[in-house]
Amino acid sequence: METIQTNQLSLVEATCLALIAQGSTHGYDIAKRFHLDGDIGEVFTQTNPVVYRALKSLEAAQLVKSTDALGVRKQLKFALSITEEGSHVLRGWLNAPAVHIRDLRTEFLVKLHLRQLAGMKQRKFISLQRDALENVLSHLIANPSRSAVAIWRREQARAVARFLDELAGEEAPSANNADREDALQLSARNQLRAKVISVKHGGVLSTVKLELDPGQTMTATITREATNALALAPGTEVLGLCKATDVMVARTNA
Repeated sequence: METIQTNQLSLVEATCLALIAQGSTHGYDIAKRFHLDGDIGEVFTQTNPVVYRALKSLEAAQLVKSTDALGVRKQLKFALSITEEGSHVLRGWLNAPAVHIRDLRTEFLVKLHLRQLAGMKQRKFISLQRDALENVLSHLIANPSRSAVAIWRREQARAVARFLDELAGEEAPSANNADREDALQLSARNQLRAKVISVKHGGVLSTVKLELDPGQTMTATITREATNALALAPGTEVLGLCKATDVMVARTNA
């Protein structure tokens, strides 16, 4: 039999393979987890026929095998188990980052969930995913075009960068950092929690408008390079650092 490659599996097939490896042995039980109220369905919803076809494909590829078994009412059922080749393919899939930004919403989140169920460490995998998208994210964020498509892609890239960075922060060891309020030490005493409500880019400088409380705003003018490095976008939580007449901006992990 020709070896099955990780990238030859569809997302539903790979997810079914992982569920079987973790002890789900019957097709109906696996299919239920893809329903809207299932743990997989919360991220990636599929119908029963689609799941059953995926199981048949896995069996045809000899990644899983089925044996006769009796159900609780003594009815004949087929019990599924993963093969050695299936385990090899699954390991490769679970450790492979998504290659497109659009796949973070489904493939990456499904992998995170399945890895958590399997007790796998996440920090290195999240870092690997961030590295895999670094070039494309940097390219999209740096694109100066004011077209609607470019703005949409730029904001999407910033959101993805924030998402992955926040995930990585949650996975980072918390030892010696019991009080996160003190994690950022600066001489500027006027540190005001704020939320970015708009970002306007110029050739070199960017104007960042911050909301302190409803109806209270202030504006910071910082370099465009700093704006991109901080991945500032509407909704970003920041600290407004006031020193004399200057307003600086810092990201927080809170």
